[in-house]
Amino acid sequence: MNDILQEFSLLNPWFDHLPYTWTDLFENTDKVSFRKHETIFIQNEVGSYIYLIESGRVRLFLISPNGEEKALSIVGQNGIIGECSLNQDSRHASNAITASDVILRRVPKKQFIQFLSAKPEYILQTLDLITRKYRLLCSQTLHLSYMKALPRVCAAFIQLSIQYGEKVGENKVKVSISFTHQEMANLLGTTRVTIAKNIKWLESENYIVKNGKSYIINNIEDLAELANEQMMLS
Repeated sequence: MNDILQEFSLLNPWFDHLPYTWTDLFENTDKVSFRKHETIFIQNEVGSYIYLIESGRVRLFLISPNGEEKALSIVGQNGIIGECSLNQDSRHASNAITASDVILRRVPKKQFIQFLSAKPEYILQTLDLITRKYRLLCSQTLHLSYMKALPRVCAAFIQLSIQYGEKVGENKVKVSISFTHQEMANLLGTTRVTIAKNIKWLESENYIVKNGKSYIINNIEDLAELANEQMMLS
């Protein structure tokens, strides 16, 4: 992976198939299931639980005072959600809604803290995920402030290919997860029309091609170079 692709990988908003294990914590916890598009918790709500994702994906997002949505990240298998309620305020910093059918392990906050105290080897992976999320928020703030839409769309395709990509050639990658223009717009903090316009341009320039409900990146390194060049122009 070249340096540009490595940089995009570090700023990936899709936290899925994480290299963590919570097996010791699964004992004596409640298993709860949610269908796709169900709400788990809402912004500013007082939280009583930490949730470990056993399977499926959860979307974290904010709602502005005028009702506009800003997506933050997608958290999948082995991830944690609700950890922002661990402080004294105990309120959730975001909304959490399922992006697929989900199975969670629900852990009372006090029990989670006691678990980390008794098994400090789990502290590192907890801090690692929190740090990843913090780094992502810093990146999103910078990109929203200074970067144009095209390099952000390119970056989103690269990040999707890293997380959900399937190689179909030397540098050709099929993005195996489907998404709508509105979902990408929410994640990147722009409009559906802007996303559609930039995706159409990438298709016309042969950087990507639509294949059913999926996209194929014709050359991942070329797309990364385009993103880097456009970032320099922003």
